[in-house]
Amino acid sequence: MSASILGFGHAHPPQRMDTTRWLALATAIAPPRVDRALLQRLADRSGIAQRWCAAATDNHPAGFYAPQDASAAVAAPVGTAARVRLWASTVRPMAFAACRDAMRASAMNPASITHLVTASCTGFAAPGMDQWLIRDLDLAPSVRRTNIGFMGCHAAINAVAVARDMVRADPTARVLVCCGEVCSAHLHYGERVDQWIANTLFGDGAAAVVVAASAEDQHSPARAATQIIDTHSLVIEGSDKAMTWEVGDNGFMMGLSAEVPALIERALPSWIDARLAASGLCRASVAGWAIHPGGPRVIDSVVAALGLPADAGDASRGVLRDFGNMSSATLLFILERLVCSGASGPVVALAFGPGLSAEMLLVSASTRSRKS
Repeated sequence: MSASILGFGHAHPPQRMDTTRWLALATAIAPPRVDRALLQRLADRSGIAQRWCAAATDNHPAGFYAPQDASAAVAAPVGTAARVRLWASTVRPMAFAACRDAMRASAMNPASITHLVTASCTGFAAPGMDQWLIRDLDLAPSVRRTNIGFMGCHAAINAVAVARDMVRADPTARVLVCCGEVCSAHLHYGERVDQWIANTLFGDGAAAVVVAASAEDQHSPARAATQIIDTHSLVIEGSDKAMTWEVGDNGFMMGLSAEVPALIERALPSWIDARLAASGLCRASVAGWAIHPGGPRVIDSVVAALGLPADAGDASRGVLRDFGNMSSATLLFILERLVCSGASGPVVALAFGPGLSAEMLLVSASTRSRKS
């Protein structure tokens, strides 16, 4: 018995930020010694036209990071507890909206859901996303819960892999998967360029899918037919310091090496070819590529390393342009865009996270794979 994604849903907070508003926030929280021209260059190179950020408010350019003392020249550090409270107050309504839409798209009612898989790396709470969703969606209190925490940008693939295994173990399972991230809760004021690159790239969002046995969609054209073929993982040797994500006193701290694109380029081709061959495929037989946009350079590096046509990264660039990098939620936004626009055939989803680690999701999309 195989498993399929039957429906997609996504959501974001209401606070929209274009480049001008983003630069105002960045300028307001950057220490005086950070070159403002650098902030402009980073914004120009980010590939992002807009994003949604819970940290943005109308009463001060720095938003959530505004100094308590109106006379202060720069914002004072915000502690981790306050940042996690911002995550909790934002991720709960986003996760609800994304899951509601995924259930509608898959023609599933709350009573049908037997398992719930949640993922986030930008906040913690107990009770957390899983119990909030049970209450807000009116799911059965007996729903089996699995939380995937702190895995970073590739956690959507880990979550879908868990859902697939659940369905293969129990063909009656109906699994709701939700990734919710509030990256804007962890902006930083330091002078390190890698942290300002991270500040520039991230936005907030939530995405959800419903996974069930593939036989579910055979007689119901209203349901998607995005069959999950396989998932694969790779920890890239000698890369453990290339990307890090740690809990600090003033938020979660990202470490980002300039070596990341080169490490991906070296490790990816042979790994991808071997994984595709295991499913009887090759690069040329892939109908679409969902590449997690760690930034424009990551997309370009993957496309170049695999010798793909330039437009293979268009769906990823489009989501980066319209939403920014929303950590774990991003890949499901891209996959939804691909399959709902009519991609038909094998689709490869790739994401990268701390470690440096890579995750691959191989699905088979059909022309019926559209959001209802």
